[in-house]
Amino acid sequence: MFSDNRGFASAEFIFITLIALIIMAGMITLISSEMDKTQTGDLGQARILGEKIATTINTVYANGNGYSIDLLMPATPFNVSVTPGYVNVFNTSRNVNITIKLIAQNITTSTLNRNSKYHVINNGTIIFTQYT
Repeated sequence: MFSDNRGFASAEFIFITLIALIIMAGMITLISSEMDKTQTGDLGQARILGEKIATTINTVYANGNGYSIDLLMPATPFNVSVTPGYVNVFNTSRNVNITIKLIAQNITTSTLNRNSKYHVINNGTIIFTQYT
């Protein structure tokens, strides 16, 4: 680009800069949209896992003393903790946190490991026993 007395080089430079900015803005929008889809998928997967565990606990509670169900924890990237009244599904590296309220209040606080089997028993208190 050679400059001349009429400012042609400056106008050309401004035009090229404008095109570059439009292309970069489009790419940023595309990347942002894909990240939103990934986070939405992670939230949905965490919600499904939490609802499965909550349904298991509430079923054991509703059927009374002596009732039990086997629960298989899948190999997901989520950590699960059960506290009186709540199931918490979270993954701190992906900023995902889901809390599901339970009917049962008498629950032994537990952390459920990924890819593990649990025997969920109601003996007046909901207890999680890991087995192989």
